[in-house]
Amino acid sequence: MNKKIIKEHIALKTMKGFTNQKYETFFDGKVLQICFYSKGCRFSNNGNCIMCDYGIPRKTNLNPNDIKEIIKEVLSLKNPKVLLLNSLGSIFDNLEMPKENIVTLLDCLSKTKINTLVFESHYTNINKEILELLKEKLRLKEIEIELGFESYNDNYRRYYLNKIIDNKKFKEVINLIKSYDFKTEANCLFGMPFISKDEQIKDTIESIKWLLNCEVNLINLFPMNIKPYTGLYKLYQQGLYKPIRHQDFILLLKSIPKEYIDKIYLCWYGNRTLNYSSFKTILPTLYGYDYQKLMNFYQDFNLHQDKDYRLKLLKNI
Repeated sequence: MNKKIIKEHIALKTMKGFTNQKYETFFDGKVLQICFYSKGCRFSNNGNCIMCDYGIPRKTNLNPNDIKEIIKEVLSLKNPKVLLLNSLGSIFDNLEMPKENIVTLLDCLSKTKINTLVFESHYTNINKEILELLKEKLRLKEIEIELGFESYNDNYRRYYLNKIIDNKKFKEVINLIKSYDFKTEANCLFGMPFISKDEQIKDTIESIKWLLNCEVNLINLFPMNIKPYTGLYKLYQQGLYKPIRHQDFILLLKSIPKEYIDKIYLCWYGNRTLNYSSFKTILPTLYGYDYQKLMNFYQDFNLHQDKDYRLKLLKNI
């Protein structure tokens, strides 16, 4: 990765300033997400993951009482079947969520009626200690761990996204999670910079195959969003990266082997944005599609996991 892009990514992060906001929620009709605000993702702040941003950081992390109040407030308004919990980077990173916050969070969750809980984490933050804690506190719940991955191609990740992942260690973490009878999810990206559309499609499909061969339970598929205050946004401004098109994303979906289509969940497909006062998220472009019909298609795809139903949806889009 070009050092200039990395420096610009870091500089853009510092320009965002700070917020007093404690959390944000998003509900897609199936999964309710709670994002706990923090000092920020250590990796992004160091120039890694030039495409990534989940919001403005705080000067100080939340405290255990904040966690209690957030869970009480959110769940008084919603009663989802699936709850996704994340931070601005990794929920199990003690620099974002100190251990006392995690313990408080798990205690609160243990008292809810929600059966399925998903925790989004960087793979390096997964260890026996945190898995034992989850097992102890949430023994009656279905636990899923969601891990960022993006691409199986180490060269693409390293040189085009500045995201460093050891595939061998990543697989070991998947096996460790499964040894506790927890499920695993992995985030996969479509829209890798600096490669052609055909190469993007091939990379995403090969990444899906690699992850499913590792027995990951679910693939969270993200079409690239160009988020403000990121290195990728700078590349977009300089004309070095173009937004992906929905027609290419749908072509990708139609190209995924049929046996894998029920293992896919679509995220950030144009149904949400991260906007600041001066900049807005650049979404995939429509090119002739009706926006609302397209959003209805994606939501329908997510709400119905049945393989035949999804194949019929894709045939008719």
